[in-house]
Amino acid sequence: MWTVGGAPKAIEVTRHLLEDALDGKVTIDGSSIYGMTTVDKSDLRLVPDLASFRRLPFYDSEFGNVAAIMCFVTNPDGTPAVGCVRSKLKHELDKMNVLGFCTMNVGLEPEFFILKAGDSSDNSAPVDCHGYADIDDDDRITRVRHELVYELGRCGIVPLTAHHERAPSQFEITFKYADAMRSCDNMVLYKIIAKHVVRKHGLDVTFDPKPFEGVNGNGLHTNISLGKDGKNAFASDGVLSPVAKHFLAGVMVNAKALTYITNPLEDSYKRFVKGCEAPVSVCWGNYNRSAMIRVPIASESAMRIELRNPDSTMNPYLGIAGVLRAGLDGIQRKLEPPAPVDFDAYSDATRKKIELLPATLSEARRCFKKSKLLYDLI
Repeated sequence: MWTVGGAPKAIEVTRHLLEDALDGKVTIDGSSIYGMTTVDKSDLRLVPDLASFRRLPFYDSEFGNVAAIMCFVTNPDGTPAVGCVRSKLKHELDKMNVLGFCTMNVGLEPEFFILKAGDSSDNSAPVDCHGYADIDDDDRITRVRHELVYELGRCGIVPLTAHHERAPSQFEITFKYADAMRSCDNMVLYKIIAKHVVRKHGLDVTFDPKPFEGVNGNGLHTNISLGKDGKNAFASDGVLSPVAKHFLAGVMVNAKALTYITNPLEDSYKRFVKGCEAPVSVCWGNYNRSAMIRVPIASESAMRIELRNPDSTMNPYLGIAGVLRAGLDGIQRKLEPPAPVDFDAYSDATRKKIELLPATLSEARRCFKKSKLLYDLI
């Protein structure tokens, strides 16, 4: 088992090597990336996913223009490298296609804090004292948010909404859903762009799940639906379809093991406290924000489930691959979910009746190691 954490990696290729790069001839030292490969088999290839190409105008300078292409990492013989998480997601998507589903749509909702530059543990670190949907009285913060929205759009990430979240200095900028692979690519770029824009203004940004006690942490609410025959397979006359319920049940059955990859830090579990809009128990409900899985009010075409426990430190490719594997298992086994929770899932009485999510990373790891379905994913 290798680490579920990690950070984006990049090799900068000049125009002189571009043709070779597009042909998959650029290699890396995979042994220098923890969990990727061993030193005796260190040469790995970068195979570009040309559909992921996009300009990065915020990096442009007098030295030239910059673009990014996401890559699959392969062994010299073309097989996926053991640590290539994009390949793991592709493998699960291929299994989904075999079952007759044409696409997995994913919409991610990252939350983050904008802080004064310096020690984020300092109580003075927040830049405001506002709450949910408040209008900023600091022109600098408004400008930072507007510039971030602008730069996301210039990089091909379609921003939808931007607002202040519940905690001081906490914000959320949502972007349009896309197929699973592209949505994960967008999430990786989103964090890079956010850090670039915010730090340019002498501030700092954190996606840490729980940087401050006593207030909401940063979640990554994950909206999911499957498509089949050009239609939303999760919808049936304005409610969840049987397929959606089987998928939902599969996620619930595997929820405790899944947290190890959807919530990969110790801080991830500090976020699981009642009253802060992060789930603490394995349950689902219609419109219920205290549940682990919420079914939002939506039209037929937008019908979906919203998984509320992931946070933005999740490796998106690995996390979505795990959720998809669990959901497809539910579909194949025709699992049925329990009755929806239509009351406050945070109440002490409720928590005694419903299975709780892991309280620590070590507990999540134990659950993951016991999972026959998920263990080989990493």
